[in-house]
Amino acid sequence: MNSDPEEIFSGKLLRLLKLEGKYECVVHPGAVVLLPVLKDGRVVLVRQFRPAVNDYILELPAGLLEPGEEPIETGKRELLEETGYKCKQIEIRQQFFTSPGYSNEKLFLCLASDLEFARPAQEEGLEKVIMDKQGIKEGLQKGFFNDAKTIIGLQFYLQEFERC
Repeated sequence: MNSDPEEIFSGKLLRLLKLEGKYECVVHPGAVVLLPVLKDGRVVLVRQFRPAVNDYILELPAGLLEPGEEPIETGKRELLEETGYKCKQIEIRQQFFTSPGYSNEKLFLCLASDLEFARPAQEEGLEKVIMDKQGIKEGLQKGFFNDAKTIIGLQFYLQEFERC
């Protein structure tokens, strides 16, 4: 459908293409967002500084797909790096584009369960935050979360675990 895209920019993470001579598209490698649920039903989140918005964001752990890496592998790697947890069960539950009007970034929402703490998180500057269902409900109602992938993941969590 897109004939001869013109590369406008190529960086460390992203590329910018001109499609059909008029549309700009940010080319992204894709990523995995994790919904890590502890045995007692609480969710593991991380707070980290995001330079693009110059603020700390409370979000679900996530990470970029490495070349040739399957989303499940990425999920396991990122969960351990960002939270220190390993999971015995992980499955892709949703796939979505972040903003298909200008980017091909695709996210895979993975439910990670049967968690076991393995070691302290490897990534510096991350603070692990564990929240129960009531805290998540209140946070969503009050607009406490401002990251789209996290809002999608937590809404999925509430829907999936509403009987618990």
